[in-house]
Amino acid sequence: MAEPAERQEFDVVVVGGGPGGYPAAIRAAQLGLRTALVEKERAGGVCLNWGCIPTKAMLRSAEVLETVRHGADFGVLADNVRLDYSGVLKRKERVVKTLTDGVAALLKANGVTVVGGHARFTGPTAVEVVAVGDAPLGAGGPLYNAPPAAGGRPRARLEGRNVIVATGSTPVLLPISGIDLPGVVTSDGAFLLGEVPRRIVIIGASAVGAEWATMFHAFGADVTLVELLPTLIPAEDADMGKALARSFTRRGIKVQTGRTVSEVTEAGGGKRRTAALQVTITDGDGQHPEQVEADVVLVGVGRRPNTEGLDLERTGVATDERGWVQVDEQLRTSVPGVYAIGDVTGRVLLAHVASHQGLVAAGAIAGHAERMDYKAVPAATFTHPEVASVGLTEAEAGQAGHDVVVGRFPFTALGRAQTYGSTEGLVKVVAERRYGEVLGVHIVGPGASDLIPEGVLAMRLEATLVDIADTIHAHPTLGEGTMEAAMVALGLPVHVPPARRR
Repeated sequence: MAEPAERQEFDVVVVGGGPGGYPAAIRAAQLGLRTALVEKERAGGVCLNWGCIPTKAMLRSAEVLETVRHGADFGVLADNVRLDYSGVLKRKERVVKTLTDGVAALLKANGVTVVGGHARFTGPTAVEVVAVGDAPLGAGGPLYNAPPAAGGRPRARLEGRNVIVATGSTPVLLPISGIDLPGVVTSDGAFLLGEVPRRIVIIGASAVGAEWATMFHAFGADVTLVELLPTLIPAEDADMGKALARSFTRRGIKVQTGRTVSEVTEAGGGKRRTAALQVTITDGDGQHPEQVEADVVLVGVGRRPNTEGLDLERTGVATDERGWVQVDEQLRTSVPGVYAIGDVTGRVLLAHVASHQGLVAAGAIAGHAERMDYKAVPAATFTHPEVASVGLTEAEAGQAGHDVVVGRFPFTALGRAQTYGSTEGLVKVVAERRYGEVLGVHIVGPGASDLIPEGVLAMRLEATLVDIADTIHAHPTLGEGTMEAAMVALGLPVHVPPARRR
């Protein structure tokens, strides 16, 4: 008979090693706290293994392919340009392995005890770790949302003075008839496709859906992108979504906004052994149905807290009606000693927010007065062109009662964008008219994700339009667009014509 696992005591036990969990563990260890981290698969969580990093690696392959195909525009001729999708996947895996190995090394270097397996609570700050069960999507699929192995004995028992729940979120399938048919996948399942689908319908045009649409279209798929709301990336400023829709349409992506998928069936009545799918797309009220055939349907909208099999109820922490763990500005739950960070809190489902929450939680446990401030949180969507933002949209600023002034500057008027060969999009600055305080910065265009930190810093420091306009920007750079947009908002444009006087 196997001996029961010995109980180990720690100052902090972190459950989940994703972009929130591993920084929390590292910071806690740096602050002198004896720290353990429980993780089901490679360190890095969904972000490094099944989300941010692998998609960006594949999007970079798509960008290289598109650039080479248009090489003649730059005076560079290349023959026989073609896609090697297996090569794309291999490169993606190399990038993922490099980064996850790096995280594992950092955890070791900081003295964090890493325990592999599935954690489940036995009390408010006590967990037992058992073997991980089968991946829900089968061999090769993600394990972050896998159940515990049936009947397995605990391989470790961990008791913490404090526990940080960092188990993230998992995709959900929409309540659509036929959503469980073979060929219907989430973003997780899309990574397991061995080849580029000939025809794909993507449901949801937020960051996930829009990025996969960009990628698969570049790789040669016939892409239909369906979004129920009036614009793409609906959480962003409306001008960003409209500009992205125009770009997608010009590229050949079939964009349907204000529409939804009502049903998925097997084409041909299921007579074919590997039947294609027939997708019914309608208006939001079910009117004007259209049938579209697809080999794959990707559901790119909807997530829920990844707490199944965690026995979270044994902690006694408060959750909302959807199961998201409730926390305060120091990431404390309703139970002393229990903290929660990242997607599982349902606050802002972004990797960089999870990372910052992890650092704040570790600091709070160590007795520091750190707190979360969500005022200046950037968002980035790595489509072609990219979209990035921080702060209020123009509509939100108006709804909040601000007297709003807006400055827009197109990339077509920017020298660096012209030399770079990518002129789609604009920089938009939203500000309060009287004092010029920056309320939001929104960018669609080349390098948007790398340009947005200036806007984040401006908001964090409560900068004004004059502060940005009077800051000398290097020339020629894409960053000049933010300065130019501030000048437009001030009514002093230099590189676009002044507004017409009435």
